[in-house]
Amino acid sequence: MTNLTSYRSRITSSLDDTTAKYSNGVIDEALRKVLNEYTRAFPNTAAAEITVRIGGKSQPLSPCLNLLTIIRVIHPYSPAPACSSACIREDYLLTWQDGTPCLFFSGGHIPQKDEVIFVEYAAKQTVEGLDDAAQTTVRDDHEDFLVVGAAGQAAMMRASGITEKWGHRPQETSALMLWGQQQYRRFLDFLTEVRSEQTLNVFPHSYWKLDKWDGK
Repeated sequence: MTNLTSYRSRITSSLDDTTAKYSNGVIDEALRKVLNEYTRAFPNTAAAEITVRIGGKSQPLSPCLNLLTIIRVIHPYSPAPACSSACIREDYLLTWQDGTPCLFFSGGHIPQKDEVIFVEYAAKQTVEGLDDAAQTTVRDDHEDFLVVGAAGQAAMMRASGITEKWGHRPQETSALMLWGQQQYRRFLDFLTEVRSEQTLNVFPHSYWKLDKWDGK
């Protein structure tokens, strides 16, 4: 998987920046923006097994790094194959307490000490080295489009910045902004395509009945 240094090199090459017009700060911010957009279209899928330390309805999800939303909860969890479907919980809420995600179980089976909760969840996409991320989760075949999007973002950021500088040439600024917009549009078109590949369903299968006759 490609790390931040490699992304910087590829984005700089895409910008044909041989005179260091783009700082690492600008390139990193451009990559950060397109990575956030990519996450919204194609989040990473991760899982964690959480051992209950203190029994109770509310359980912290600290091991679920970069959590966005929950896909599936199994409790009590064991590696036995029969557990996967028999112990799926849908009677929970995802809450945030002092910035920490927590599971709140509304049903009768309250997690007890030493039980295990399996959580499958959607997470942010990361690039190793960017914002202290330990690994890159972006698919290898998606990397090219993130480079295109980040180059477009960086170009638009620079075009906006040099507009107010003394002695700039308006035609140069316009051409740079137009090029950046074209590159970023290619990236947005790519996001439209990858959304169609995403099969993630964050909605539980159960629901509340509208009335006593609602059996469907």
